[in-house]
Amino acid sequence: MASRTETRIAQLLFFLGLAFASLVFARERTPQQKSANTLPAVSERLQDGPPVQFAFQGNVAQVPAQIADALPLVPVRVNGSQPSWFLLDTARADSAIDDVRAVAVGLYSPSAEGILPKSFSSVTLEFPGLKISLPSLALDSFGDLSARVGHVVQGVLGEDVLSRLVLRIDYQAPSVQFYDPQGFRYSGRGVQVPLEVSDGIPAFAGKVTVRHRGKFNGLIAIATAQTEPLAFSPHFAAAHSFADLSERMLPFPGADAASDTDVREFLGRVQALQFGKIGFADPIAIFPVKSAKGPGTIPSGFVCAVGGEILARFTAILNYPARLLILEPNQTLPNVFSADMSGLSIIAIPPTFDKFEVAQVAAKSPAAAAHIEVGDMIQKLDDRTAGDYSLDEIRDLLRQGGIAHKLSFLRNGKVFEVTLTLKPLV
Repeated sequence: MASRTETRIAQLLFFLGLAFASLVFARERTPQQKSANTLPAVSERLQDGPPVQFAFQGNVAQVPAQIADALPLVPVRVNGSQPSWFLLDTARADSAIDDVRAVAVGLYSPSAEGILPKSFSSVTLEFPGLKISLPSLALDSFGDLSARVGHVVQGVLGEDVLSRLVLRIDYQAPSVQFYDPQGFRYSGRGVQVPLEVSDGIPAFAGKVTVRHRGKFNGLIAIATAQTEPLAFSPHFAAAHSFADLSERMLPFPGADAASDTDVREFLGRVQALQFGKIGFADPIAIFPVKSAKGPGTIPSGFVCAVGGEILARFTAILNYPARLLILEPNQTLPNVFSADMSGLSIIAIPPTFDKFEVAQVAAKSPAAAAHIEVGDMIQKLDDRTAGDYSLDEIRDLLRQGGIAHKLSFLRNGKVFEVTLTLKPLV
């Protein structure tokens, strides 16, 4: 048996070991002792939301962005994985990741039965200089959206993330800044618009003038994941018989253009949009003609939603906690609103997005007169290979009235050429 002296020595060594371990643990938990490449302990926990931590006890994170089809996308590391491109979506309640990307970043492995989880618990989202812990990240599919946007969309950031922060989107730079609301102070000269949050969606009071229908006052939602300048809610459009408008309109394929040619909406114009000190004449608008439900549908409490082609004329600062929208005009503010003048709806084929397919052809358009069909693949545009362009660049070219473009298409293994002389269709 050990002697009493040996036992006391053993006990002393044991307690010294505990004290040393506690000291090491305390040093590891001290933010100042962290490596410069890691985030410190949570500097601020915003009430009733996921923990948000900024690097170096700061209050702002500068995040590089991509703007595709007037939509802002930012790189996000999910649980420390390689960056994934997430779309900022102010009209969506929950953040989500694409089902294919969820497998690639190790969130789950497909089962033999093909059963997909609805969401993932305790997920960490990391941006340069910012980390957010989410109790739940939903699972969704964004393949069709990627094809329509012309850029890979591997997830969306919804109200559960965005409402915790002050969001500054510079569409021209392009970049996104996330601020801690408690440390945010604005000193610029941007136009300040009071903000309301209804059903988790930020909105402001505005007025829309529709020809042959009159002026409508009400809440206008902010939809950063919507490209078009305006989109009416199906409920509001039905209540005011917008399907019977005599305005010139184009069939609009919608977000699921890659898989569905059933037209539920039309593209047209309204006479004016006014909110605060800001006004626009003849903006493009989406008019629903059939009832719609599900993701992307504007709730009945709103007149309409403004999208990227309006927001991109500003640096937009969205301050959920302070209920304030700040808009700093950029050089594109006075640009005339234009729509496609060819009659072609085009999508880009993943994963490289350098192959372009016709998703829809509008009746009585230059494309219809040239007998272009759904499924035709663009090979050349003005003697340049289609792969030399981005989808945004092709769409911009097809919005310039009075210009003739020579296009080559592939159909059933055969190449044919057409010349399209563009003309306004809406």
